[in-house]
Amino acid sequence: MADWFLKFILILENSWVFILSPAIFVFYLRKDFFALRFVSITAAFFLYGTLIHDPLKNLDDGIYVYRYVVWAFNDLAWMALIAYLAIKDKVYLWQSILGQLVVLGAPILQLFRLLDRHLWDLSYSTMMYKTLLPIINIATVVVCYLPLIYLVLKKRDMTSQA
Repeated sequence: MADWFLKFILILENSWVFILSPAIFVFYLRKDFFALRFVSITAAFFLYGTLIHDPLKNLDDGIYVYRYVVWAFNDLAWMALIAYLAIKDKVYLWQSILGQLVVLGAPILQLFRLLDRHLWDLSYSTMMYKTLLPIINIATVVVCYLPLIYLVLKKRDMTSQA
């Protein structure tokens, strides 16, 4: 196989895009464009984060400032875009609110990590950062799948009532 294709597959495997791909496919087939927009934008931001991860860490080696500012800004940009699309009635409002509540902890955690590591030269945030950030990412993926879970539960309720 081509080298670029293997690199592309590796990037997908290292990001949450691989896990979100079934949701994108199902929402596209169901023509649920509200959920499709939400999950596609989330996947794009996860992919962007994966693409900039290594170059950003190399740029920030020994400084530990830029990476946390960029990642916090990335989370805030995702929240702003999702909020805008909810206001414009392009994604589900409930999914937008829930997603923002889940992701709200990420920029706060990034900025706390910046202060802890750079300004105070301490390590209080190390375990919180390594524990909470993956939980926030997992919860974000769950929010992406919630419309599909809702459909399955609704269909199950309808068949049990019949």
